[in-house]
Amino acid sequence: MTAPAKLISYVFQPLLMPSLVFFTLLFHVGNSSNLTENSKWTVVGLIFFTTCLVPMITVIMFRLTKVIHDLQMKERKDRFIPFIFITIFYLVVAYLILGQDWMNTTMQLAFKAMTAVVVLTNFITFFWKISAHAAGVAGWLGFIIAFSVKYPGTSTLFVPLLLAIVVNGLVFWSRLYLHAHKPAELWAGALLGFSVCYGAISFFL
Repeated sequence: MTAPAKLISYVFQPLLMPSLVFFTLLFHVGNSSNLTENSKWTVVGLIFFTTCLVPMITVIMFRLTKVIHDLQMKERKDRFIPFIFITIFYLVVAYLILGQDWMNTTMQLAFKAMTAVVVLTNFITFFWKISAHAAGVAGWLGFIIAFSVKYPGTSTLFVPLLLAIVVNGLVFWSRLYLHAHKPAELWAGALLGFSVCYGAISFFL
């Protein structure tokens, strides 16, 4: 079962979460934007490129140059340099993207919340090995629940909700199976991700 656990960890990594959140928001929440269908895909592609693909390639480069010992980064010290880079990169992307005309209030809040989760998770990592995976998938779940409350009757969030619940369970299982985290580290990450993302939409939208 090691191979499936690793596959789940690689696929549903924290860097993928902004793309999932924006896809959910733009394609499953009615009246969430005035963008055309093609523009929505362009936005999701932009989010994927800037918040997932570029950081992921950089982490792979860290591995190839032996800055880190493995992509799973089981050792907390292996996370320091990649997490510092990812934190700075997310802050730069947030600075550049939040001023765009197509970023409405909901999208701005979502991106700010995700950036906050990244910064907080990476900061905590310097002192304790909190789970970034759990923070990411639980944050996605928090957004979905908050969107369903804020946009009742206009959303098609049932399937994303089920998927998010299943993914949360799979990620928890995979991280435990791979001995990448202890239960407390997973629950702490999940609490952080869910509370920040759910709270941002619930209290500020």
